[in-house]
Amino acid sequence: MNVAAELAAAGHTVALVDADPYGGAVAPSLGLLDEAPGFASACRLAGGDALDRAELERIVQRYSAPRASFDVFTGLVGPSRWPELGHDRVTAAVQAIAGQVEYVVIDTGFSLERDEELTSDQFAPRRNAATFACLAAADRVIAVGLADPVGLSRLLRGNGDLVEFVDADRIDVVVNRVRTGALGIDANAQVRQTLRRFAGITHATLLPHDGRSTDAAILTARTLRDAAPRSPLRTALREYVLEHVLPVPEPVRRRGFALAPMRRAAAG
Repeated sequence: MNVAAELAAAGHTVALVDADPYGGAVAPSLGLLDEAPGFASACRLAGGDALDRAELERIVQRYSAPRASFDVFTGLVGPSRWPELGHDRVTAAVQAIAGQVEYVVIDTGFSLERDEELTSDQFAPRRNAATFACLAAADRVIAVGLADPVGLSRLLRGNGDLVEFVDADRIDVVVNRVRTGALGIDANAQVRQTLRRFAGITHATLLPHDGRSTDAAILTARTLRDAAPRSPLRTALREYVLEHVLPVPEPVRRRGFALAPMRRAAAG
Protein backbone atom coordinates (compact mmCIF):
# COMPACT_ATOMS: atom_id res chain seq x y z
CA MET A 1 0.00 0.00 0.00
CA ASN A 2 2.75 2.42 0.90
CA VAL A 3 4.78 1.61 -2.20
CA ALA A 4 1.70 2.44 -4.28
CA ALA A 5 1.19 5.66 -2.34
CA GLU A 6 4.76 6.84 -2.89
CA LEU A 7 4.61 6.04 -6.59
CA ALA A 8 1.39 8.02 -6.87
CA ALA A 9 2.90 10.89 -4.88
CA ALA A 10 5.75 10.99 -7.41
CA GLY A 11 3.17 11.81 -10.10
CA HIS A 12 2.54 8.40 -11.63
CA THR A 13 -0.67 6.52 -12.32
CA VAL A 14 -0.82 3.46 -10.09
CA ALA A 15 -3.03 0.44 -9.54
CA LEU A 16 -2.75 -1.62 -6.36
CA VAL A 17 -3.83 -5.25 -6.73
CA ASP A 18 -4.58 -7.57 -3.82
CA ALA A 19 -3.82 -11.00 -5.25
CA ASP A 20 -3.33 -12.90 -2.00
CA PRO A 21 -5.26 -16.19 -2.38
CA TYR A 22 -5.33 -16.67 1.40
CA GLY A 23 -7.36 -13.52 2.08
CA GLY A 24 -7.06 -9.85 1.24
CA ALA A 25 -5.89 -7.17 3.67
CA VAL A 26 -5.71 -4.12 1.43
CA ALA A 27 -9.40 -3.13 1.47
CA PRO A 28 -9.89 -3.05 5.26
CA SER A 29 -6.51 -1.38 5.73
CA LEU A 30 -7.55 1.45 3.40
CA GLY A 31 -11.17 1.69 4.50
CA LEU A 32 -12.56 0.39 1.20
CA LEU A 33 -15.60 -1.79 0.65
CA ASP A 34 -14.60 -5.43 0.26
CA GLU A 35 -17.95 -7.12 -0.30
CA ALA A 36 -17.07 -7.78 -3.95
CA PRO A 37 -13.44 -8.84 -4.52
CA GLY A 38 -12.37 -6.68 -7.43
CA PHE A 39 -9.37 -8.69 -8.54
CA ALA A 40 -11.25 -11.99 -8.50
CA SER A 41 -13.90 -10.34 -10.66
CA ALA A 42 -11.20 -9.11 -13.03
CA CYS A 43 -9.75 -12.61 -13.28
CA ARG A 44 -13.14 -14.17 -13.98
CA LEU A 45 -13.83 -11.64 -16.71
CA ALA A 46 -10.35 -12.11 -18.16
CA GLY A 47 -10.98 -15.84 -18.31
CA GLY A 48 -13.98 -15.15 -20.51
CA ASP A 49 -12.10 -12.59 -22.62
CA ALA A 50 -14.48 -9.90 -21.35
CA LEU A 51 -12.17 -7.67 -19.31
CA ASP A 52 -12.35 -4.43 -21.24
CA ARG A 53 -11.98 -0.83 -20.13
CA ALA A 54 -15.62 -0.51 -19.12
CA GLU A 55 -15.41 -3.56 -16.87
CA LEU A 56 -12.21 -2.29 -15.26
CA GLU A 57 -13.97 0.97 -14.48
CA ARG A 58 -16.89 -0.93 -12.98
CA ILE A 59 -14.95 -3.14 -10.57
CA VAL A 60 -12.14 -0.81 -9.50
CA GLN A 61 -12.15 1.25 -6.31
CA ARG A 62 -10.21 4.40 -5.58
CA TYR A 63 -8.06 5.39 -2.63
CA SER A 64 -8.27 9.17 -2.56
CA ALA A 65 -5.58 11.37 -1.07
CA PRO A 66 -4.16 14.81 -1.91
CA ARG A 67 -1.72 14.33 -4.79
CA ALA A 68 -1.37 10.61 -4.08
CA SER A 69 -4.55 8.81 -5.17
CA PHE A 70 -4.39 5.37 -6.73
CA ASP A 71 -6.68 2.62 -7.97
CA VAL A 72 -7.35 -0.52 -5.95
CA PHE A 73 -8.49 -3.96 -7.02
CA THR A 74 -9.57 -5.50 -3.73
CA GLY A 75 -8.79 -9.05 -2.65
CA LEU A 76 -10.63 -12.08 -1.41
CA VAL A 77 -12.70 -11.91 1.76
CA GLY A 78 -12.79 -15.68 2.19
CA PRO A 79 -11.66 -18.97 0.66
CA SER A 80 -14.67 -19.51 -1.58
CA ARG A 81 -13.36 -17.61 -4.60
CA TRP A 82 -9.67 -18.48 -4.69
CA PRO A 83 -10.23 -21.02 -7.52
CA GLU A 84 -11.01 -18.02 -9.73
CA LEU A 85 -7.38 -16.89 -9.40
CA GLY A 86 -5.98 -19.33 -11.94
CA HIS A 87 -2.57 -18.75 -13.49
CA ASP A 88 -3.78 -17.79 -16.96
CA ARG A 89 -6.61 -15.64 -15.61
CA VAL A 90 -4.29 -13.75 -13.27
CA THR A 91 -1.77 -13.18 -16.05
CA ALA A 92 -4.45 -11.82 -18.38
CA ALA A 93 -5.97 -9.60 -15.68
CA VAL A 94 -2.61 -8.12 -14.69
CA GLN A 95 -1.82 -7.40 -18.33
CA ALA A 96 -5.15 -5.64 -18.80
CA ILE A 97 -4.63 -3.49 -15.69
CA ALA A 98 -1.04 -2.71 -16.69
CA GLY A 99 -2.30 -1.40 -20.01
CA GLN A 100 -4.09 1.46 -18.23
CA VAL A 101 -1.55 2.67 -15.66
CA GLU A 102 2.18 3.22 -15.38
CA TYR A 103 2.74 1.05 -12.32
CA VAL A 104 0.94 -2.01 -10.99
CA VAL A 105 1.78 -2.93 -7.39
CA ILE A 106 0.66 -6.42 -6.37
CA ASP A 107 0.31 -7.94 -2.92
CA THR A 108 0.79 -11.69 -3.36
CA GLY A 109 0.45 -14.70 -1.14
CA PHE A 110 3.21 -15.83 1.19
CA SER A 111 3.48 -19.45 0.02
CA LEU A 112 5.68 -20.80 -2.76
CA GLU A 113 4.66 -24.41 -2.24
CA ARG A 114 3.70 -26.59 -5.19
CA ASP A 115 2.40 -29.57 -3.22
CA GLU A 116 -0.86 -29.55 -5.13
CA GLU A 117 1.07 -30.41 -8.31
CA LEU A 118 1.36 -33.94 -6.90
CA THR A 119 -2.38 -34.53 -6.99
CA SER A 120 -3.84 -36.90 -9.54
CA ASP A 121 -6.13 -34.25 -11.01
CA GLN A 122 -3.94 -32.23 -13.36
CA PHE A 123 -6.72 -29.73 -14.01
CA ALA A 124 -7.59 -28.96 -10.39
CA PRO A 125 -7.16 -25.31 -9.34
CA ARG A 126 -3.88 -24.44 -7.63
CA ARG A 127 -4.05 -22.35 -4.45
CA ASN A 128 -0.71 -20.64 -5.11
CA ALA A 129 -1.12 -20.23 -8.87
CA ALA A 130 -1.89 -16.52 -8.48
CA THR A 131 1.37 -15.93 -6.62
CA PHE A 132 3.44 -17.69 -9.26
CA ALA A 133 1.66 -15.82 -12.06
CA CYS A 134 2.37 -12.47 -10.38
CA LEU A 135 6.03 -13.37 -9.82
CA ALA A 136 6.40 -14.29 -13.48
CA ALA A 137 4.84 -11.00 -14.60
CA ALA A 138 6.77 -8.76 -12.22
CA ASP A 139 9.62 -6.49 -13.25
CA ARG A 140 10.66 -6.27 -9.60
CA VAL A 141 9.85 -8.45 -6.60
CA ILE A 142 9.99 -7.11 -3.05
CA ALA A 143 10.75 -9.87 -0.53
CA VAL A 144 9.77 -8.63 2.92
CA GLY A 145 10.96 -10.12 6.19
CA LEU A 146 10.71 -9.25 9.87
CA ALA A 147 13.77 -8.17 11.85
CA ASP A 148 13.86 -10.73 14.64
CA PRO A 149 15.41 -14.21 14.83
CA VAL A 150 12.25 -15.97 13.67
CA GLY A 151 11.49 -13.48 10.92
CA LEU A 152 15.03 -13.49 9.55
CA SER A 153 15.20 -17.29 9.45
CA ARG A 154 11.93 -17.36 7.52
CA LEU A 155 13.20 -14.67 5.17
CA LEU A 156 16.39 -16.63 4.48
CA ARG A 157 14.49 -19.83 3.71
CA GLY A 158 11.90 -17.98 1.65
CA ASN A 159 14.53 -16.16 -0.37
CA GLY A 160 16.16 -19.50 -1.15
CA ASP A 161 12.86 -20.70 -2.58
CA LEU A 162 12.20 -17.42 -4.37
CA VAL A 163 15.42 -17.44 -6.40
CA GLU A 164 14.30 -20.72 -7.94
CA PHE A 165 11.48 -18.85 -9.69
CA VAL A 166 12.77 -15.26 -9.99
CA ASP A 167 16.16 -13.98 -11.13
CA ALA A 168 18.11 -12.62 -8.19
CA ASP A 169 18.63 -9.26 -9.92
CA ARG A 170 14.84 -8.73 -9.90
CA ILE A 171 14.53 -9.22 -6.14
CA ASP A 172 14.70 -6.44 -3.56
CA VAL A 173 15.09 -7.68 0.01
CA VAL A 174 13.36 -5.45 2.54
CA VAL A 175 13.60 -6.06 6.29
CA ASN A 176 10.83 -4.51 8.35
CA ARG A 177 10.63 -3.42 12.01
CA VAL A 178 14.38 -3.19 12.64
CA ARG A 179 14.85 -2.50 16.37
CA THR A 180 17.43 -3.00 19.10
CA GLY A 181 14.87 -4.61 21.40
CA ALA A 182 14.80 -7.76 19.27
CA LEU A 183 18.37 -7.83 17.95
CA GLY A 184 20.53 -5.95 20.43
CA ILE A 185 22.95 -3.11 19.89
CA ASP A 186 23.42 -1.94 16.28
CA ALA A 187 20.43 -3.85 14.91
CA ASN A 188 21.11 -2.68 11.36
CA ALA A 189 24.57 -4.24 11.36
CA GLN A 190 23.18 -7.45 12.86
CA VAL A 191 20.63 -7.77 10.08
CA ARG A 192 23.10 -7.03 7.28
CA GLN A 193 25.66 -9.46 8.69
CA THR A 194 23.04 -12.22 8.95
CA LEU A 195 21.84 -11.72 5.37
CA ARG A 196 25.38 -11.61 4.03
CA ARG A 197 26.62 -14.63 5.96
CA PHE A 198 23.75 -17.04 5.41
CA ALA A 199 22.36 -15.96 2.01
CA GLY A 200 25.03 -13.86 0.34
CA ILE A 201 22.66 -10.90 0.28
CA THR A 202 24.82 -7.78 0.20
CA HIS A 203 22.14 -5.20 -0.53
CA ALA A 204 18.96 -4.88 1.51
CA THR A 205 16.64 -2.08 2.56
CA LEU A 206 16.10 -1.85 6.31
CA LEU A 207 12.99 -0.17 7.65
CA PRO A 208 12.85 1.09 11.24
CA HIS A 209 10.27 -0.02 13.77
CA ASP A 210 7.70 2.78 14.09
CA GLY A 211 4.70 1.45 15.97
CA ARG A 212 3.13 4.81 16.66
CA SER A 213 2.96 5.73 12.97
CA THR A 214 1.71 2.34 11.82
CA ASP A 215 -0.95 2.39 14.53
CA ALA A 216 -2.05 5.82 13.30
CA ALA A 217 -2.31 4.51 9.75
CA ILE A 218 -4.36 1.50 10.86
CA LEU A 219 -6.63 3.60 13.07
CA THR A 220 -7.43 6.07 10.30
CA ALA A 221 -7.35 3.53 7.41
CA ARG A 222 -4.80 5.64 5.57
CA THR A 223 -1.36 5.17 4.10
CA LEU A 224 1.69 6.26 6.08
CA ARG A 225 2.09 9.21 3.74
CA ASP A 226 -1.32 10.50 4.85
CA ALA A 227 -1.38 9.35 8.48
CA ALA A 228 2.21 10.12 9.50
CA PRO A 229 4.01 11.94 6.68
CA ARG A 230 7.06 12.85 8.78
CA SER A 231 7.56 9.49 10.43
CA PRO A 232 10.94 7.73 10.09
CA LEU A 233 9.27 4.71 8.54
CA ARG A 234 7.50 6.76 5.88
CA THR A 235 10.76 8.56 5.11
CA ALA A 236 12.59 5.26 4.68
CA LEU A 237 9.84 3.88 2.44
CA ARG A 238 9.85 6.99 0.30
CA GLU A 239 13.62 6.82 -0.13
CA TYR A 240 13.38 3.16 -1.12
CA VAL A 241 10.75 3.86 -3.78
CA LEU A 242 12.60 6.84 -5.22
CA GLU A 243 15.97 5.07 -5.31
CA HIS A 244 15.03 1.51 -6.28
CA VAL A 245 11.57 1.40 -7.84
CA LEU A 246 11.33 4.52 -9.98
CA PRO A 247 13.41 4.27 -13.16
CA VAL A 248 11.25 6.74 -15.07
CA PRO A 249 12.17 10.41 -14.49
CA GLU A 250 8.88 11.85 -15.72
CA PRO A 251 5.39 10.36 -15.61
CA VAL A 252 3.76 9.49 -18.91
CA ARG A 253 0.19 10.71 -19.09
CA ARG A 254 -2.16 8.38 -20.91
CA ARG A 255 -5.00 9.86 -22.91
CA GLY A 256 -8.60 8.90 -23.00
CA PHE A 257 -8.81 6.74 -19.89
CA ALA A 258 -8.98 7.22 -16.15
CA LEU A 259 -10.37 4.75 -13.68
CA ALA A 260 -13.45 5.93 -11.85
CA PRO A 261 -13.34 7.48 -8.35
CA MET A 262 -13.97 5.23 -5.40
CA ARG A 263 -17.39 3.69 -5.35
CA ARG A 264 -18.96 0.40 -4.44
CA ALA A 265 -17.63 -2.25 -6.79
CA ALA A 266 -20.26 -4.48 -8.30
CA ALA A 267 -19.87 -8.23 -8.04
CA GLY A 268 -18.16 -9.81 -10.99
